Amino acid sequence: MQVELRAIMKKIFCLFLFAVLLLPLKAQKFIGGVVAGMNLSQVEGDEVNGFKKVGFNGGGLVMLPLNRKQSIFVTVELLYNQKGAYQRNTSSGADAFPYGDTVLFDPAFPYKNNKIYYKLRTDYVEVPLLFHYEDPFTGYALGIGVSWGRLVYLKETLFGRRLISDIRSGRFYRDNWNFLVDVRVPIYKGLKFTFRYQYSIVPIGAERTYYTLVNADPFTRKMYHQVLSFRIMYTFNDRYYLNQKWNSDGTRRGPKWVREVNLQSY
Repeated sequence: MQVELRAIMKKIFCLFLFAVLLLPLKAQKFIGGVVAGMNLSQVEGDEVNGFKKVGFNGGGLVMLPLNRKQSIFVTVELLYNQKGAYQRNTSSGADAFPYGDTVLFDPAFPYKNNKIYYKLRTDYVEVPLLFHYEDPFTGYALGIGVSWGRLVYLKETLFGRRLISDIRSGRFYRDNWNFLVDVRVPIYKGLKFTFRYQYSIVPIGAERTYYTLVNADPFTRKMYHQVLSFRIMYTFNDRYYLNQKWNSDGTRRGPKWVREVNLQSY
């Protein structure tokens, strides 16, 4: 059922992306840019709590204005996105132990580090698709969208020892679908700060079985990525001009830097 759902969602995503790119481009232009920053992530369902895994988030993007005033955009990104989970020791956040995972220790990595209870690193090549509304009077933008990612690197350790869990093991699925909420804050002309929240739409891997010391009966959980991203974005061919419009009380009317098409709008 999960395989069929992922296949259907992938087809819908591809068709939707194709339709967006075929939108009428009269009086429109593509805006290119780059973005880079950091992730704080966790995995819901691994019995390790907290956004403690630090990772990289960065790549390129293309924005397409959907109206003349350039307040509504569709954005397509191509990212390298590092997610995962981290717990330093069992006494400060691990609620349960993975049932049977100790037999999966990789003998090629015998080193044991008692300071690390669990660490998961999952790297994806990811393609987000978002719609943004940009407030013409503040320059702030709010967007929602979805993303599809392909798992390209996996490393998982328990009690400081590496587990047998490569990208072909089936413990983690190769395809990852996510829901996104994105906020952009203007800094200077085409330079912006962005904050993004990401949550997996479907499980990221096979169900895990756990047990606790107070409950002898094992239980199963599904796993989902949760990611907080803090990034800097810069657009290349997105021209901004100094806004010379002022209110009667001496305050600036609208944002300090505005696009050419909005110079007369305030």
